[in-house]
Amino acid sequence: MKKRTLKRAIIACTLILTLCLTGCGLFPTNTSKLKQLLEDKYGEEFGVESHYFAGDMWATCYPESDPTLLFEVRTNAEVTKISHDYYLQTVVARQIEEEYAPLVEQVFPGSYLSAEVWAVDYEGQTADKVTLESMLEYKNSSSDDDEVGWTHIILNIFVDTSQMSEENIEAEYAFLKDEIGGRVANGEFPDTIIKLYFGDGIFVQECENIIKEMSWRGNSDIYDKTDDCPEIWIGYYDNGEIDYTFDLYTEKRMEALNNE
Repeated sequence: MKKRTLKRAIIACTLILTLCLTGCGLFPTNTSKLKQLLEDKYGEEFGVESHYFAGDMWATCYPESDPTLLFEVRTNAEVTKISHDYYLQTVVARQIEEEYAPLVEQVFPGSYLSAEVWAVDYEGQTADKVTLESMLEYKNSSSDDDEVGWTHIILNIFVDTSQMSEENIEAEYAFLKDEIGGRVANGEFPDTIIKLYFGDGIFVQECENIIKEMSWRGNSDIYDKTDDCPEIWIGYYDNGEIDYTFDLYTEKRMEALNNE
C-alpha cells in the first residue's frame, strides 16, 4: 500500500513539475518552439492558431501584428526546422486583394475577392519589403527552375448573382481579359488563374467567413462549399491568353446564372 501511494506521489510530482516548467518557459512546448523558429526567420513575433502532427508538424499561424493574416507552416517532427511556410506568399496575396478588391467590386457588385500566391520560399526577405514584383524578380533572375518552381497566382472571385445584369457582360469580360490578362501579358503578373464562383449574397458571405477563419491551403470547408456551385475558370499562362473569347464567356456566364 505504501509503495502504491509513493508511486502515485512521484507521478503527481512529475506532472506538476512538468506543468510548472512548461508554464515558465523552461520546458519549451511545440508551439513555443515554432514561434521561435518563425521569429528567428522573419524578425517579428507570431502566434499559433492551431496545429497537428502527421509525421511532421503542420500549423496555422499568424503575425502578432495582424492576427487576420493566417498562413500555413510545416516543420519536422522535432519542431527544430521549418520545411515550408507561406507567410510571405500570404502577405503578397493580401496586397493583391487590397489593390483589386475595389476594382472587382465595381465590375461584380457584392462580390468577394480572395487571392492565392503559389511561389517558392524567399530566404532573407521580410514582410515589410516583399511584393509581387520582388517575387517575380527573384523568379526571373534564378537559373534554377527546380528551385523556383511554378510561380502563379489564383484570383478567387465569389459573385453575387442577384446583383448581376446582362448589360454588364462587356465590362466584366474587359476586366478579366484586359486588366488581368493584360498584366500577365506585360509581365506584371505571373501565370494567373481567375476562378469565378456564382451564388447568392448568402453564399458569398459564407465563403468569405470560411476563408477568413482559415487559410486556403488545407481548407476543406471552402472546397466543399464551392464543389457544386456554378463556376468559370479562365487561365493566362506564359504571358499569353487561353482561348476564352467574349462569346464563350457570355455562354458560360449565362449557363452559370441559369444553374445557380
